[in-house]
Amino acid sequence: MSTVSPPPRDGKSPPVELQETGSPTSEIPKALNCIAKVRQRQGMTLRTVARRWNLDVPDVRRMEHPTNDIRISELHAWQRLLEVPLHELLVDSELPLSPPIYQRAQFLRLMKTVVTLRDKSSDAEVSYLIERLLQQILEIMPELKDVGPWHETEERVDRRSPVVYEIPESY
Repeated sequence: MSTVSPPPRDGKSPPVELQETGSPTSEIPKALNCIAKVRQRQGMTLRTVARRWNLDVPDVRRMEHPTNDIRISELHAWQRLLEVPLHELLVDSELPLSPPIYQRAQFLRLMKTVVTLRDKSSDAEVSYLIERLLQQILEIMPELKDVGPWHETEERVDRRSPVVYEIPESY
């Protein structure tokens, strides 16, 4: 079984569907998370999650519902279980970013791509050009010097110990 513990339920606050929204109007609920999509992409079923956390499938389905205003501790439990970066479980805001923030986000993505290329390149000429590009980006935005490569979920290795089921001889 997995060592990932289920999200804590302290019992102090009611389930999300029972909490008041504070808004008297009947608005369409806005998606806050994309846990279900990430879970499916990672190839994990609702039943598997329910088994690992000793919960019922309907409870897990409610927890991962896109409009569920999930607690941070629950979000971290999902992140550990699915082995993905935390930001992948959240829905991006629909608000536009300010120009400086947007530009920094673009440079960050560019830097992650260049670092990934540098780590994967074996050709000397290409490596030289990648290093030049890396230095040029750092001249513009020196705070990006410690940025790492993109995460590779496709090549991820499952390091959890396999579960072995034994059928008793008396069966």
